[in-house]
Amino acid sequence: MPRVNETLEALNLSAEPFAATTPMETLFPGAMRRATLDQLLHLSRDTNDIIALMGPSGSGKSLLGDFLARQAARDQIVARARASLLTTPSQLLEEMFKAFVLDFPPQASLADLKSALLEYFAAVHRQSRTVVLIVDDAHELGDDAFALLARLALTDNVDGTFHLILLGEPQLFDMLDYTCPLKNGGQQFRSLHLSALSLEETRDYLRYRLNCVGFGRADQSRPLPFSARQIDRIHKQSDGQPGAINALAAQMLSAPQNGAAVLALLNGVPKKYALAVIALLAVLIIAFFSGGGEEGEVPQSAQRTINVPIALPGQNPDAVQIASAGEPVVDSAATAVTTASSDSVAPASSVTPVTPAASATPVTADSPAVPVAANATAGAAAPAAPVETRVVAPEPNRPSVANPAPATNMPTTQRERILALPATQFTLQVLGSSSRTNVEEFVARHAASSLAWYETRNNGNPWFVIIQGAYASRNAAQSAVANLPAELRDLQPWVRSVSDVQNDIRAQN
Repeated sequence: MPRVNETLEALNLSAEPFAATTPMETLFPGAMRRATLDQLLHLSRDTNDIIALMGPSGSGKSLLGDFLARQAARDQIVARARASLLTTPSQLLEEMFKAFVLDFPPQASLADLKSALLEYFAAVHRQSRTVVLIVDDAHELGDDAFALLARLALTDNVDGTFHLILLGEPQLFDMLDYTCPLKNGGQQFRSLHLSALSLEETRDYLRYRLNCVGFGRADQSRPLPFSARQIDRIHKQSDGQPGAINALAAQMLSAPQNGAAVLALLNGVPKKYALAVIALLAVLIIAFFSGGGEEGEVPQSAQRTINVPIALPGQNPDAVQIASAGEPVVDSAATAVTTASSDSVAPASSVTPVTPAASATPVTADSPAVPVAANATAGAAAPAAPVETRVVAPEPNRPSVANPAPATNMPTTQRERILALPATQFTLQVLGSSSRTNVEEFVARHAASSLAWYETRNNGNPWFVIIQGAYASRNAAQSAVANLPAELRDLQPWVRSVSDVQNDIRAQN
């Protein structure tokens, strides 16, 4: 934090320019952001269709929603709600009651809640006003909650009072296409897409964020505190998404080695003095890196730990129990091997190949050589010297561990155990989500419920599915729903055959 404060002071900024909490008084005009806002404002008044604003994570959907709420007309009541993969229909209605500042009757049925909400819309209509609901992360909604929203906006919205704006990732389009009924042969939703920023737009966006906190207050043409190479790197690593641009720019701006920050500190200093300071810094840096030190001594901070998979004796790869969230996410154990940093590697002439002992677990020939820090005693006469030893592959006539399975984006233990289940059995699908992080957190939170998850595809996009248990028959699986925790029962799990799940997993290979 002190380094950040020093950077802010050096650049004469009133706040951190790339922090998510820094308020933006104006919207970035590039990449069609301002034009998209104008279109949202127009559609929120002049159409009863559902409006969907889509873009990948970090594209700026929520920020556009903020500006939409700020600039709405006086006869519009605008409210915000955030969806999640755990939102049930009743929880969704409760969120809407809170958003519109209505008293929520906790014991009311779903039908009563829906009737009360429609009465509120009718009362607003009598005042010649309209209601706009903006739902963030709408792609996370389950089928039932999503269908309820669509009915409220399209079927039950007789007076056209209720306007629904959904913010979500690109798969939201397919959810709408599947859920929304056709009207006169046409779709009842409008979709807007946020595009990525170009390199030039990325440069303009960096200046926009800096100017919002006072960077160009005195001089609008003031040079950016980033070099052309840094801007190009920010653009490529962020894929032109504003959220990732913010994170990378903040990291570069606060980095101690950022040469652009040094130039910013020298802003306004006469050129000859600035060059003299830079030359002095260069001399100091060269002197620092050419300084002495005990040769052959590996500092503790230069060591790192590498996990080497080793097959466990007696391990049963055909186990059929589904892994719970508390189990390790890899099949094999990991042996920690401490290794010297690559900056301290000895010359090639001093590298000594060491053949593993016969009792050691053999390493596959396909496995890369892993450097191991030598900890042997020095010779009687020769001084200690940095020696790098390597674990080499066993001789061809020695047994070797089978090649590992192809890497996947899910824990191998769960994947293999799901595939080892009898295909004639049945399981319960609890939910599906496009967010791997949310799925992992959900499984960890319900570690006692024997949940597992796997990755599949939904309309070409990653889709993560949570299942529960393995049952001998469809009736047994259906009966097991009643014994699940309340939070899982509320998600209305449905029965699937294990063979169907296994086909989904194998389709990823």
